[in-house]
Amino acid sequence: LFIGRAIGRLGYLLDSKHTGVAYRNLRLAFSDKYSIPQLKAMLRKNYENFGMNIVETLRLSGVNQGYIKRYIKIKGKENMDNALRNKKGAIILGSHFGSWEISLTMAGILNYPFYMLTEEQSKNPLLDAFLNRIREKYGTGILKAGELRQIIKALKENKLVGIVTDHGIKEGVFIDFFGRKVLTPTIAARISLQLNVPILITYLRRARGPEHELVILPPLLMNKALSPDQAIAAGLEKINKITEEYIRKNPEQYFWFYKRFKYSRQRNILLLHDGKAGHVRQLQAVSGFILEEAKKKDLDIEIKEVEVRFRNKFSSILQALSLGLSRRGQCRGCSWCIKHFLLPKTFKELESYYADLVVSCGSSSAAVNLALAAENQAKSVVLMRPGALSTKRFDLIIMPRHDNPAPGKNIVQSEGALNLINERYINSQAANLKSRVKIEEGLLLGLLLGGDTKRFKLDIESLKPLLTQVKSFLEKHDARILITTSRRTPSWAEALLKQEFGNYSRCKLLVIANEENIPEAVGGILGLSKIVVVSPESISMISEAASSGRYVVVFNPPDYIGIRHNRFLQYFSSKKYIYLTKSSNIFGVLDEIITQKPEIVKLEDGLPVKQALARLL
Repeated sequence: LFIGRAIGRLGYLLDSKHTGVAYRNLRLAFSDKYSIPQLKAMLRKNYENFGMNIVETLRLSGVNQGYIKRYIKIKGKENMDNALRNKKGAIILGSHFGSWEISLTMAGILNYPFYMLTEEQSKNPLLDAFLNRIREKYGTGILKAGELRQIIKALKENKLVGIVTDHGIKEGVFIDFFGRKVLTPTIAARISLQLNVPILITYLRRARGPEHELVILPPLLMNKALSPDQAIAAGLEKINKITEEYIRKNPEQYFWFYKRFKYSRQRNILLLHDGKAGHVRQLQAVSGFILEEAKKKDLDIEIKEVEVRFRNKFSSILQALSLGLSRRGQCRGCSWCIKHFLLPKTFKELESYYADLVVSCGSSSAAVNLALAAENQAKSVVLMRPGALSTKRFDLIIMPRHDNPAPGKNIVQSEGALNLINERYINSQAANLKSRVKIEEGLLLGLLLGGDTKRFKLDIESLKPLLTQVKSFLEKHDARILITTSRRTPSWAEALLKQEFGNYSRCKLLVIANEENIPEAVGGILGLSKIVVVSPESISMISEAASSGRYVVVFNPPDYIGIRHNRFLQYFSSKKYIYLTKSSNIFGVLDEIITQKPEIVKLEDGLPVKQALARLL
């Protein structure tokens, strides 16, 4: 066993392929209960225990009744004896837990009529032949997978048939196992139901060193009052629950190297953002795309959203720098860069959640995305340019055209900022708004007024004539107006709006976001308006308006608002998604649109993004 532990430790250090599979399975099963260092310690013990199992398997020829009497304590032997007395045989249901090959040898040594259902190990034929030779030497009969008649014959002859229940398979029924629906073999439950044969769940636990404990649980029968499918599902739920309970008690003794959770229809999605409203909305748009594609694939989706909060303003730079100097494989089981630079509460929240897909928006959260994707061996998706990090390190980058992305297999280019806007969304938001505010039928104009940024400032010299011309347009065309501001709108602009439109009969909605916001303001205005007038500083807000299928007029774009922002505005204008105009000319543009009714060009960014996300799911 000392040699076995040494072999296990060596495997833990050198066997990167299987340590990756095992660690991922441990994260999936226990991330909500154990910390990353605890999971690493558990994995190391798991390898040591497996090394001891290997040594014991190679020395099975030394197992005899004296060995069993000295080293193996049997609990529940009477359950097996009673099953044989009833002359129906029994299914011995085991899992890859503890040193399971010893239990197969024991059956023959103790003179039980035992057959084992096995699957041929095509990748390891020598090992397969060795194990079957040892099993048969001690009186265990070998049944090959697919020999259903032989299995039924053995049971009718009052034999015991051993079946393993925890293979990762492509066929079966989806049953909960460690909180995730996984394909579970049905053969044991089907035969038990058909022949009314009891199932005896067993497991062999290493108590200490060479000492083991073999537990044989009381018989389990399928519920014949249910339909066959319901009875099988209910039986498998009990089996998986019992198996899970024993694994939880001694997780280091389970064979975590199987891709047990591979054939599952559940996907855990982790959304990371920096708290900025535009980034949050883009993530919400992507989560909507994910849910849409998952429905097509019949996948169950769980989504967790976390705001990434650093200890101080320098921590995000240091975290990205430390990650940039590491390789992806080094991050698994490390967590140093996120533990030391994120706030403890944020780190704990991220550490305790297993994710299949990590999606982030904003350059400051991109490095955290990579660290967590490596920790969970998950796919990584980033929206917008990931700062100074190489785009090749991510599985998928969704980057807007104005960021001037370089071509790449993992890069999908969007024309604007991703958003939640579609016909169904704005119709529902419009209905919500109409239930709150009485709005007559007729021509409606929307005004989405933002506020100051680093490169853009609202000024009274341009805003006041804009509002005056908008009023003139409303009077000429007997129209109504719906207005909302943003959190960035300066107080003087809010006061001006209240002065001009507070008691204006044609104003049916005036939302001052810093005083009393309503959730359906933007979506409702987009849904109800024929034309939407938007301030120029927000790429997200303009993209939302352009996605609504309405005429969009962007007023007073400055001569310079940044290279990428200018590129965005000019491209949208050239594609006729928006109309750019100075405040002094707003009446003329609005009047021309209503008079000439040009074709509306709607921004539709979703399809290529959905296709890329579907491939990752």
